[in-house]
Amino acid sequence: MKNWVARYNLEVLTFVLGTFIVCAAAFYPSLSVIQRFIIGFMWLFALHEWEEGRCPGGFIDLIAGNILKMDVSRETADLSRIPTMVLILGFTILPFFFDSTWILVLLPVYLGIFEGIVHVAGIRIFRTGKPYTPGMVTALAEFALGAACLAYLIAFCPVAWWEYLVAAALYFACFAFMQSRLTKLVGIKYRDFPKIMRSRISAMRAR
Repeated sequence: MKNWVARYNLEVLTFVLGTFIVCAAAFYPSLSVIQRFIIGFMWLFALHEWEEGRCPGGFIDLIAGNILKMDVSRETADLSRIPTMVLILGFTILPFFFDSTWILVLLPVYLGIFEGIVHVAGIRIFRTGKPYTPGMVTALAEFALGAACLAYLIAFCPVAWWEYLVAAALYFACFAFMQSRLTKLVGIKYRDFPKIMRSRISAMRAR
């Protein structure tokens, strides 16, 4: 079952989120503004996974070739998408139902903003030679939606300052856990990953 989910992870994610979006569309007039933002995140996150994972020279290949300096098998690449799939489902479905629990609502907002920053920064870090990293088009759309949702929360919702901080801490904790699962798949200890990244990036800049 695990191998099947790994092989068809994008299809599974698309089916779950697509079904959710279609069902939610029936109640669209009664949805809150936050719930409508979440529907937008669901749509963009699914599109992003397709662009990032299935375009030639996907993001996992970019990391493997430039940072890890190793070949990553198709099976390992597929397995690496499972933690991401779980993260996306948790970051969208939970805040949809708890749309006034601001800490949960902020999670997809931070993810969208972070994705945009990472993909743009990746152009310089990896010296791609072209103004694009796999997944960047949808990542920029995620950034725009995340920024719009954040502006709405600041302007119209009673979000306390500490909730922004707690949500950021929770986001990075979840992201770090996800990354630790990914590095374990390729046989690298997560505590060594930052050292490897720094050394590889330094070497790339020294060329």
